[in-house]
Amino acid sequence: MKHILKYPKRLFPIILFCSMVLPGIFPSKTNAQAIQVYMDSTAQAISGFGAANIVYWRPDMTDSEINEAFGTGDGQLGFSILRLRIPPNKNDWSAYVPTAKKAYDMGVTIFASPWSPPASMKSNNSTTAGSLKVASYGDYAAHLKAFVDYMANNGVTLYAVSVQNEPDISVSYESCDWTPDQMLQFVKDYGDSVGTRLMAPESFQFRHVMSDPILNDSTATAHLDIVGGHIYGGGLAPYPLAEEKGKEVWMTEHYTESQHSGDDWPLALAVATEMQNVMKADMSAYVWWYIVRYYGPIGDGEKGTTAGEITKRGYIMSQFARFIRPGYVRVHTSGPQGFDYRDISVTAYKDSSDKVVIVADNSGSSSKDVTFTLGDGVSGTFHPYVTSATKNAELGNDIAASGNGFSATLPKESITTFVSDQLTTGTEKNVRPPQSYKLLQNYPNPFNPTTTIRYQLPAAAHVTLKVFDVLGREVATLVDRRVSAGGHQVHFDASKLSSGVYLYQIKAADFVQIRKMTLIK
Repeated sequence: MKHILKYPKRLFPIILFCSMVLPGIFPSKTNAQAIQVYMDSTAQAISGFGAANIVYWRPDMTDSEINEAFGTGDGQLGFSILRLRIPPNKNDWSAYVPTAKKAYDMGVTIFASPWSPPASMKSNNSTTAGSLKVASYGDYAAHLKAFVDYMANNGVTLYAVSVQNEPDISVSYESCDWTPDQMLQFVKDYGDSVGTRLMAPESFQFRHVMSDPILNDSTATAHLDIVGGHIYGGGLAPYPLAEEKGKEVWMTEHYTESQHSGDDWPLALAVATEMQNVMKADMSAYVWWYIVRYYGPIGDGEKGTTAGEITKRGYIMSQFARFIRPGYVRVHTSGPQGFDYRDISVTAYKDSSDKVVIVADNSGSSSKDVTFTLGDGVSGTFHPYVTSATKNAELGNDIAASGNGFSATLPKESITTFVSDQLTTGTEKNVRPPQSYKLLQNYPNPFNPTTTIRYQLPAAAHVTLKVFDVLGREVATLVDRRVSAGGHQVHFDASKLSSGVYLYQIKAADFVQIRKMTLIK
């Protein structure tokens, strides 16, 4: 005899609701969830991923560690950015040449940050605390330029120098305090005399109170090239004003879990989500603190790490750095949906030849099936690399993309990077148009003699895109026509121009934006 379970009538609406609605909110673990990759909806150009090598505070890197850090092969990190310190004492500058020169020869972008001006230029005659004397502003700019020139004379061309590391916190080590007004005045009066691109303000928490005055001053913002900042306890968010002013935004320092080894698993996996969030905040660069440290990407022998060996945290960083190279552009994504997929984070990137890189981390305790949708008519192959409890950026079996994308399984507590060969794509449907007008940084930059300029339109408009020299003389018209909504790119050939800084300007509807680019022959 069958037993029939009877429910009170008052429960019928609840049961009906659960049976109809909840499966969509709490999908079954066996149901693959869709992740849409909007191939034509571009975000920021990527300048790179890297970390710092601060000599004297830590031992200099060995040749083996340099190759591990900046090489792009198996068992290497693929870092494309190196951060240096500018010592206040010129006698200490030579210590920064060996590693910087080897990294530079490997194609690495190098920038430098001062923790303090020379003591004689400061209000307290000390390299700890105090402020830069107004009367010393010019001398300090000359000090920064002298470091730029010194490194150049030793075979290292610096991409940028910062005004000050963390000017907005008081500490008991090498430092210098700056107010927003002081930072504005220095950038406005001397920012164009440091001998290379200028970065500021490198705030402790990307505090906009430190950088907004610079961006809102026409003279100061013309001298500023990169808005740099740190994310210690805050500041991880998009910066619309910086984008509006045509500035790259770099996250230039952070570290996590300094009391734990970089090999602790799954604790190390948290850096994957952080890197995803930095990219989603439209930042062009992610820069960790020390390269060689037990909690960093290469172990130093402490906390159970092996000196000179890449840590789990390092392999996670390599899932970005090895494959998303300078000049790649992030493209927007959406999904997956559902409570059961809340532990998954995804970003995607492409280069000028439409090679695609998708990074997906799954911090959950179970594997997840996903389907990546890239557009109609997609054809090509993706190579998956996985870092998990048992794998270190390990290459898996090729995945064929066809129709409108491909499917994959994301292992529990893992990060997977899907790297494509060159894809062919038919007409894409349901592509989300850009939400605003935007002129992106050209790439590569510096360039010789060609570069690519990308821009976005939320609606069709007549577009003019022109190139000017620093005297304001027009040297090229790249676009002068009505253009449809969406993401667009144009190639600029400067083979007939001389080396130097050039400006490119877009006008579309009421939108006007200018960016700088550098031709080096």
